[in-house]
Amino acid sequence: MNFAELQPFRSMRSRLYAASRKGRLAVLDIGSSKITCLVLKLDPGLLEEAERNDHLGTSRFGALEVVGARTVQSRGVRRGEIIDMDEVARSIRLALLTAEKMAAPKLGRVDQVVVSFSGGKPQSYSTHARVETETGRVTERDISNVLGACPPPPIGEGRQILHAQPVELEVDNHSGITDPRGMEGKHLSCAMHVLAVDQRPLSNLIECVRQCDLDLAGVTCASYASGLSALVEDEQRTGAVCIDMGGGSTSFSVFLRDRLICVEQIRFGGDHVTSDIAAGLLMRSAAAERMKTLYGGVISTGADDRDLIDAPQIGEEDAPNRRQISRGMLIGVIRPRIEETFRHLRNRLVEMGITEMPGCSFVLTGAASQMPGIDEMATRVLGRRPRIGRPLRIAGLPQSLSGPDYSAAVGLASYALRPPAELWDFPAPRPLSAKGRANEMLRWLRASW
Repeated sequence: MNFAELQPFRSMRSRLYAASRKGRLAVLDIGSSKITCLVLKLDPGLLEEAERNDHLGTSRFGALEVVGARTVQSRGVRRGEIIDMDEVARSIRLALLTAEKMAAPKLGRVDQVVVSFSGGKPQSYSTHARVETETGRVTERDISNVLGACPPPPIGEGRQILHAQPVELEVDNHSGITDPRGMEGKHLSCAMHVLAVDQRPLSNLIECVRQCDLDLAGVTCASYASGLSALVEDEQRTGAVCIDMGGGSTSFSVFLRDRLICVEQIRFGGDHVTSDIAAGLLMRSAAAERMKTLYGGVISTGADDRDLIDAPQIGEEDAPNRRQISRGMLIGVIRPRIEETFRHLRNRLVEMGITEMPGCSFVLTGAASQMPGIDEMATRVLGRRPRIGRPLRIAGLPQSLSGPDYSAAVGLASYALRPPAELWDFPAPRPLSAKGRANEMLRWLRASW
């Protein structure tokens, strides 16, 4: 892997650590339907204590408090990608300004932000390398060497690495090692998960944040953030699929042994359901969205054919005798699109062998996951009963932001609090100088004789 290409990510990670030391940070979940901003207050002393004493990292959440929160309608975003930078920048400023006003009694201005990215056609790759240790005992230098030896995946032209995480380290073919430093061994192996996205929409997002006079402290995949928030520790360890049903697309992230191993995306989301209702019933999009939210469902019953709801056609919104349809008819428009989405998901999961993972659980997040009957439809198509995932509770989080549609925003806070190890967190491998080679030779002679 080329460490030189990862310098922007090193800079972002430095800003994240600087924001943690200052004790203030903001996270932005930029989706196709809404933009959510959370202003976080961090306790540097508690974070430092957790770093020393808590290897699991659970006590870190005691150092975090949400002191400001705001959600605004997303404008200028389609399928997770920016199509109007001015509109998106205006929405970001509105969300951040309102959240900062709420946080004003406890916190000052926030300059560093961590944002989510839900577009760019994410695709996962795996790469592997094996090297000999230089002294017979694993050092930080050996880890850098094995990471640098991992061949770059064929991500293609116009693509950009978003995540590059070591998922498996082996010392002399002994797996399950979380930190090999100091261990004796002749060979060190590493398997790495690389997530790549289209470079153009990612660059547009970074430029849009810059235009808002904000320092970018991190970018993470939205479905990955949802998994960090909605999956419990046991699910991340034994294997779980987090299906994030957003407005512009549906994506899923796969976790195993506390590591992200795969991310995929289906280009169908809640906005497509709204479009189907508007086109099928000749309605305005706003009225179709309202009808979907209030009366939508996936599985119909006998009572749904008797329940009548207003469904005015375009131009007849103010007419005295507006059209009415049964709720069963509305469900008949919604169900095919939801079923098609789950069938695409099932095909991708089968191709990747995820369905063969023993004990793998399925968790649904996102706004569309709140539709009545969607868990039953998922059970029919996917063959496993999912649960509706809700974000983990953190101090100060408003009750209105505790639903499945805010899993990504809360997951960003979890990511910022304990960023996972990425390729750019390790120093680039450097050749030994003459003095360094002499020192290594002396160390080897002492160890051998």
